[in-house]
Amino acid sequence: MIGSNGVGKTTLISCLLGDLKTSKGEILVKGLSPRHHQLREMVAVLPQENQLPEKLKVKELIHFFKTISKNPLNDQDIDRILQFSEIQKRSVDRKIIWWSKTTASFYLMFDCSAENSFLDEPTAGMDTSTRQHFWRIIQSLKDKGVTIIYSSHYIEELEHTAERILVLHQDRLISDTTPFAMREAEHEKQLTLPKTFLPIVEKLSYINNIELKNDTVTFMTKEIDNVWQDLQEQGCQISDIEIQNKSLLNTLFEQIEEIEK
Repeated sequence: MIGSNGVGKTTLISCLLGDLKTSKGEILVKGLSPRHHQLREMVAVLPQENQLPEKLKVKELIHFFKTISKNPLNDQDIDRILQFSEIQKRSVDRKIIWWSKTTASFYLMFDCSAENSFLDEPTAGMDTSTRQHFWRIIQSLKDKGVTIIYSSHYIEELEHTAERILVLHQDRLISDTTPFAMREAEHEKQLTLPKTFLPIVEKLSYINNIELKNDTVTFMTKEIDNVWQDLQEQGCQISDIEIQNKSLLNTLFEQIEEIEK
């Protein structure tokens, strides 16, 4: 799920978990109410706010999750998944407050027997390397068949990790799609050529948004085959041209702008 702050991402997750009651309509998960005890045993949750006691030490947190897990991991698996540095390993006696959102890795790891995991902006506050490692863990859970529902502000995470995207705007679901479908919805491509082709580009049909950038000219088109044919006739070689799909972020912005018109 993606959307601006206050759009209802956390509220929707809370309703799916049964923590909030819906004012109208009905939510069913595998044909059961979200509050059904069978579902409670199948779910792992990472809330947006870190609810762990600040006095809790890292090693105590590890022991706690090992205690409540039906299938706890051994120490070797824990080391393999967390990939703590030697300095971090020496810090397991420190209080959990230093650990921030990396707690997410633990939570999911020790609840890996869950069939469904709910993550509310799990990577907020993580540095780049920690985010990359976190999503490797998520990918391993996906490979095991775990269904993962998460909200995020990072469009690149959706583009590379999500199989389905819900776009929320002004308390409404405006799109239920996939990264591929969003990028291909308009079949619009961005083309970049050396600036020497500008006189040719200005005469082309089927193009828009011509921009000059230093020594290149960039434009958009939905008729890539026709444009490429015209360029070839003017002596353009495949090595002269760079073609990119419209970014997922641009597609998302366009959908929102259309709603607000």
